[in-house]
Amino acid sequence: MSLYVLEGLRPWVIQRVSAIYIVLFIVYATYCFFSADVIAYEPWKNWLYNPFNTTVVGIFVIALLFHAWIGMRDVILDYVHNIMLRIFILAMLMGALIGSGLWIFRILLLSVVN
Repeated sequence: MSLYVLEGLRPWVIQRVSAIYIVLFIVYATYCFFSADVIAYEPWKNWLYNPFNTTVVGIFVIALLFHAWIGMRDVILDYVHNIMLRIFILAMLMGALIGSGLWIFRILLLSVVN
């Protein structure tokens, strides 16, 4: 699989759709924050582990990771001209994004256990 699979219109559409979802999620989370009776650990834990909110946060994480990957990949492809350095930086970026995503989904899946 090539690093150039996402070229042209497809990454542009993914960037725009993910940006719209990210903004909508931030509006929803802000509304929930300001309409909460108590700002404490337990109520927010219960909010996060509500099945609807867990799903919404999971989709937010996926959108955020795709958005970050496409944006950073395009910057790296445009400005890093040494092929070996480019591959190294892209591999490190991919590792960091995958690791972050797995960490967050581990947290979200704890709601299933509890």
